[in-house]
Formats: sequence, C-alpha cells, structure tokens
Amino acid sequence: MLPAGLRPVPAQRAHNESVPDAGEPAAKKKSPVFRIGGVVLGVALVVGMFAGVIPQFASYKQAWMAIARMSPGWWAAIVVAAALSLAFAVWPFQAALPRLRYWPGFMEVQTSTAVSTTVPAGGALALGLTYRMFGSFGFTAVAITSAVATTGIWNLGFKFALPIVAVELAAATGQHTGRVVGVALLGVLAIALSGTVLWLVFRDEDSARRLGRAGDRIVNWALRFFHRSEQGRVERAVVNFRDQSAGVIRERGRLLTAAVLASQFAVFVLVLFCVRAAGIPAAKVGFVPVLLSFAIARLAGALPVTPGGLGSVDASFTGMLIASGATASQALAADLVWRATTYLPPIFLGIVTYVLWRRGLDKGTYQDVLLSHHGPVR
Repeated sequence: MLPAGLRPVPAQRAHNESVPDAGEPAAKKKSPVFRIGGVVLGVALVVGMFAGVIPQFASYKQAWMAIARMSPGWWAAIVVAAALSLAFAVWPFQAALPRLRYWPGFMEVQTSTAVSTTVPAGGALALGLTYRMFGSFGFTAVAITSAVATTGIWNLGFKFALPIVAVELAAATGQHTGRVVGVALLGVLAIALSGTVLWLVFRDEDSARRLGRAGDRIVNWALRFFHRSEQGRVERAVVNFRDQSAGVIRERGRLLTAAVLASQFAVFVLVLFCVRAAGIPAAKVGFVPVLLSFAIARLAGALPVTPGGLGSVDASFTGMLIASGATASQALAADLVWRATTYLPPIFLGIVTYVLWRRGLDKGTYQDVLLSHHGPVR
C-alpha cells in the first residue's frame, strides 16, 4: 500500500496525459493574438529596462571592465555559491511533499524554472508542467496543489518580510533608509492582510466559506461590467485550499519555513559574493545595505511583469546599491554577475532535466519512486 499523497501512475499514461484528479488547474487555450502580444510586451519591457533605463545611471562598458578585474578566487566562490543555491532550491518542495526524493524534485524545479523565466507569462505553463512531472512521480493532484500553494505562500511571505527585516536592521545600526521605509510599510500591510486572510481560512470551515462568499461577491460585481454570469468559484477554491493545505501547514510548517529560509539565504550569500567580487568593500556598502538592496530587488521580481523579473530586478538592485554608496559600474557589474549565475544555469539545466524526465517516462523509471516508503525529508 502506497503512502498518503502517492498513487501509481502507469508510465505510458503519464507520458500521454496530464493528471486528471480534481484540483489540477484546467488548461485554457489563449488566442494567438493574446500570446503574441504577451511575448512582444515582455520583450519590449526587457529591452526598455536594459537599453533605456539602466544606461541612464550606469555604463555597461565600465561594468564589464569591473567584471574583468574580478579575481579567480572570487569567481570560484561565486560558482560554489551558485551551485549551492541551485541545490537548495529543491528543499521547500521536499518539505511540502513528504517522500519526494531529491533527484525527481531537482528535475521538476529546474525544468519549471527554465520555462517560467524564459517565456512571457510562463508561470502558467510552468504550473502545468509541475503537475505533469510530480504526477508522473506518483503524487496526487491534491498533494501537488497543496505543495504548490504552501511553497508559493511561504516564498511570497519571505519577499514581503525581508524588506521589513532589512529596514529594521538599518534603523538599528543607524543607517539611512530613505524612501525604502515606504516599501517596508507596504510589506507590513501585505503581511498583515495575508495573515488575516490565512487566519480566517484556517480558523474553521464556516469562516473559510464566509471569506470565499465575500470574494465571490466582489468577483461577481466585477463580472457584471462584462455581462458575465455570476459564479461561486472563489468559495470552492478557498474551501479546497483549506482542506488540501491544512495538514501540510500543521505537520510540516516549521520544516517548510526552515527550507525556504535556507534556500533564500543561499541566494543572498551568492549576491553578497558578487557585490564584494565587483570591488564594493564592506567599508563602502555594508552587509545591511546589500541585504536591503537584495530585498527590494526580490520584491520587484515578485511582480510577473517580465520573465524572471528581467530588467525590473536589475534596475532595482543596481539603483539601491548606487544609493547605498557603490559606484555605478561596480553596482551594475555585481548585478550582471548575480543575474548571469542565477538566470542562465537553470535554463540549460532545465533543458537537460526535461529530456531526462521524458526518457524516464518512456523507460518506466519512476515506478521505483512510487514504491518507495522512505523520503529524504520527514
């Protein structure tokens, strides 16, 4: 008998069709005009940021010169930190999906990351791929939905909370925070609102249903302007989310929190190495300003305006470093190295892992995963 959340999936069936359980988002076909428009808009925004906005305050030529001056020792440290950040990215899903082995989880994370960071609005496509891959490993759609929801909430919570922590540290050490205080206040409001919503959802089923009905009233009010019929999807979605996620949060919430913190900390260590390697000493831009720059950049990347936050993350990070005391060329150099080591490797790895996953389906390799009663994370 298989553990809860696992079920046998024949290799051929997993190869040819998606997981049919309730809870998987139904794929909606979009018109070619909409898709082409999304691609054009995404490319235009990226080009506008890199060719129009960033050159206003930094020189690519001088940034490349700063990169060329980086020592071999720093390059080695950056490569190791980048590898660890890729390795740690699997841990949140292992925490949310009991009995998920490391290698299957690594394949899924790299493949879905490659899709979401290269395709405009690629998050929806990556989500469908997540269900296909985890489903082929034997996890039910209910377990996958729960894992996707909880890891997403935890990661988003980190992005909203980090600016608050960074501003508090800056204030405690007597460093100027300027307009960033407004961003921190926005994070406080977002966390307070999210916390209230989650408390209402998990308080009891009646509370969750009332919250869902309130959401339906807002949605139905907006639908009237488009002459669309009323619906009750929000209430159903809230109740389903509560039923599917309550167990994970109750039993594995602390483990998930630790996994997300470790994953994000690994990325920050990489950022810190890139900043120091670019020639920005701690005497000029200390640990806290680097953390604050990283926090604002991550928050900017939370808005899916461009694939992988290209442009918006870079402008935010570079601008914050310059405001903290770094020269424009050094700040841009640090950003380019950071983004190159976190953006490009998952793309190439994602192609490899996708091919390996498809081959594994054909060979029935993942049937061994289904029969395992012991996972790397408990």
